[in-house]
Amino acid sequence: MKTKNIIAILAALPIVAGLTGCKSDEETEAKPAKEILIVEGGNAITLRSGDSIMSVPITADCAWTVESLESAEGGFDGMLSVQPKRGNGNGTLVITTNQNHGVQPRLATITLTSDGGLKQKIDLRQTSGDPTMSISERSIDFAAVPDAAKQLVITSNNGWTIDMPAGVNWVHLDKTSGSAGTETVNVRVDQLNNDVARSTTLNVLYGTSSAQVIVRQDGMNSDNITLYVSTDQINIDGHGGEQMLMVTSNSLWRAFIPSSAQSWLQIEPAAGAGNGEIRVRCESNPQATRDRLSLIVIVAGTQNPKQADVLVQQLAGEGQSSQREPYDDDNPSPQFVRKH
Repeated sequence: MKTKNIIAILAALPIVAGLTGCKSDEETEAKPAKEILIVEGGNAITLRSGDSIMSVPITADCAWTVESLESAEGGFDGMLSVQPKRGNGNGTLVITTNQNHGVQPRLATITLTSDGGLKQKIDLRQTSGDPTMSISERSIDFAAVPDAAKQLVITSNNGWTIDMPAGVNWVHLDKTSGSAGTETVNVRVDQLNNDVARSTTLNVLYGTSSAQVIVRQDGMNSDNITLYVSTDQINIDGHGGEQMLMVTSNSLWRAFIPSSAQSWLQIEPAAGAGNGEIRVRCESNPQATRDRLSLIVIVAGTQNPKQADVLVQQLAGEGQSSQREPYDDDNPSPQFVRKH
């Protein structure tokens, strides 16, 4: 009886072991995990302007596809590709394009999709090119009498400034700096009252580079220059004094006196533009018996100059007319000769 029981127990052991083994396999079986699709470095990628290729690692435990590649308007214009179009598990996206020489950054969007429907979007940006600038005009010309302002249209991918040369006060700009993009600068000049043309150079600075714009203004027609004075002779008492000389002109003018008369005769101002006055002043005449004489020479224009001479006579020191011949400091001969 005991032997039959032992045999029955031994016969049942494999069945129990089998049941136990099945239960263990069921408990340790790995369950499917959620899909993983990761773009290394994040979902925003920046290429430098000079980059033409970039590798982007992809971490995934599933199959994935490049679902779409969209370039922003005015962006890569077809000069952008992504390979491969499909992968399974970890892989690498290779992005190729040409260099960006434009004044604006280029934008695109890449969308990855797993077979299970997981999506990842990559925002791609390629920076603008090295500092570049285009200027509508490299030289601007004005007449002596300007009729209106002229425009500079500046397009740049960088901020810029305009450097005005020191001492140039006849050129005026409505703005001297700007940012990336397209901006307009209005340039105007003062009227030129002379027959000598003038010019200056504006330096437009952007990044570490610069561009030059020349501003020119024609001189007025020398035949149109006029010059008149209120009198051709000034008489001053021997004790000294001053008088005003009126100058009428449409141009710049200059006044001169001989060096030999500068100790007793002064004029102020010695230059002017348009209509003006010259203060003529004499020191007292120490000569009791001789008058003093000199010329004030006024000149307008340079190409075909107009000239006006004004005789200055200062009486002898006693304050009365001398009985002797006038005395010329430049030429101590008895007679004074006026120059024309």
